[in-house]
Amino acid sequence: MGKTNGNKFTIQGTVAPGYESVKKMFEENFQAGLEDNAQLCVYVGEQLVLDLWGYSSDTNYNGDTLTNIFSSTKSLTAICMAMLYDQGLIKYTDKIVDHWPEFAEHGKTETTIADLMRHEAGLAAFDQSVDPKSLLTDNIKDNKVGKVIEKQTQIYPATGKRAYHAVTRGWIANEIFRRVHPSGSTIGEHLKNSISDTLDARVFIGTDDEQYSPVVSMSKSFILRQSLIPKSLGRAIDPNFHELAGLMNGFRKIMKDGKDKPPALVGLDISGKLWNTPEIRKGESPSANGNCSARGLAKVAAAMANGGTFQGKTILNPEAWKALHAEPIDGILVANSIKFTQGGVAQFEEEDTSRTDGRSGFYGWMGFGGSVFQWHPESKIGFGYTPTLLTWIDLINNKARLMQGEVIKCARNV
Repeated sequence: MGKTNGNKFTIQGTVAPGYESVKKMFEENFQAGLEDNAQLCVYVGEQLVLDLWGYSSDTNYNGDTLTNIFSSTKSLTAICMAMLYDQGLIKYTDKIVDHWPEFAEHGKTETTIADLMRHEAGLAAFDQSVDPKSLLTDNIKDNKVGKVIEKQTQIYPATGKRAYHAVTRGWIANEIFRRVHPSGSTIGEHLKNSISDTLDARVFIGTDDEQYSPVVSMSKSFILRQSLIPKSLGRAIDPNFHELAGLMNGFRKIMKDGKDKPPALVGLDISGKLWNTPEIRKGESPSANGNCSARGLAKVAAAMANGGTFQGKTILNPEAWKALHAEPIDGILVANSIKFTQGGVAQFEEEDTSRTDGRSGFYGWMGFGGSVFQWHPESKIGFGYTPTLLTWIDLINNKARLMQGEVIKCARNV
């Protein structure tokens, strides 16, 4: 037990020999006040090497507790779409209208599934907010969300086709998925039946499971105080005061540019508290409201790291696994250049590996505030990390990135 920002915290779980340095990094994040409740789970091959959880405010928190993982959900959706490919039901080169003729309204006839999965569908924002009630599974099947999407007109940025479909990619993918799936299942239903149940992994899109710890944003006062501390004296956050000011100016510009656009969801504001509500948790936003444990994510990531199979249970056959990871194309996403495959997962590279390998060689994605769901096929690493305290100033989820680099180092030395 230790103290974080004056509050006691507890770290529990297991660590395989040779991976103690990763646990130390996990614990140091609590000591620095960068965590409230968090989980870290890692497989190398099929060996569980790290299964950790820590808590400060939520004494009922444990290794199976769910929390919202925001955009890390996108990689679960990508895997579900790849399972349709595995069954011969879609190809990534298919035009969306081949499976959903009504999508063609307002000239959306040429957009492919790969375009959507790479954030290049021209539908990063809608002209109206979606009612959370429309995201309940029965209402999705009643085409409540589909009707909204059909009416949209594509808008592309001046820099090219790519623009981050933060919430909309999952809604569109779900409409394709349910039209193609033999029994009309949604992504959330398929995830539960074909991945969560198969791997005994607590990963859900649409759930009323009560074992849930809500997300909360890191306080502005903590961030400001930390930015004034020199790094040599133990500043907990990455940006100093001047860098923080630049970052905040960037946020203000983004908000100004989007001031004429309605929020993705009715009732959604900058606090993000809506994502913790039972109605949103029960609904399906397959880009943003995965409710998962790190244990569950790590199992799915381990399956991907091992070519689609984990402990004798196959999620993707080799051809579909290769298709999911194929044809990575570079493009600007927000402010960074990112390679996205045709299946919709990022391929990570690190320009400078002198201090850490970071995410070099990993595939997958990450979520607003900190979560990471990624896998490293070469080293066969499956990585899951789920915090409840959202470090909203960190756009690359650096806490997890550094732990990922340390896991690679440990795996090489064991």
